[in-house]
Amino acid sequence: MKKIFVMLTVLMLSGCASLLEGPNCGYAQNEAKKVSKSELVAVIGFADGSSEITAENKEVLRQVAQKALDEKAKIVIYGHASHRTITKNILQRIFINLKISNERAVKTAATLISYGVETSDINTLALFDSRPVKVEVNRAAEAANRRAEVYLYWLE
Repeated sequence: MKKIFVMLTVLMLSGCASLLEGPNCGYAQNEAKKVSKSELVAVIGFADGSSEITAENKEVLRQVAQKALDEKAKIVIYGHASHRTITKNILQRIFINLKISNERAVKTAATLISYGVETSDINTLALFDSRPVKVEVNRAAEAANRRAEVYLYWLE
């Protein structure tokens, strides 16, 4: 249980607390140059409890990789999870959703790398269920929250 609090504290102290401002966590601190612009280029959906990328989404990611390579853009991927889990314990829910959202971001990155994007040009961040796009009142809303958001960004 203490590990979860430590991980969340590290995220907050590392400057990732202002995630609502777009893709400014993870890469901004490591880059000497300033981000000139960023663009959400893909939202990859996932089945419940899964981090597997469908054939359709692989094609989307192939196009994203080509755009990133053509335009010399860097990539940041945010992994997300729905709120629903098999446990009602809040700390276990956070841990489960942190794990699956990380797997979604990492598998999305691996797919982009398989299409020629350099590992050094990709950053990932697991956001668990902290940024839902829909209120989870039904299965369709839950499905919308199980995603990886892929942003391209360009440096000045």
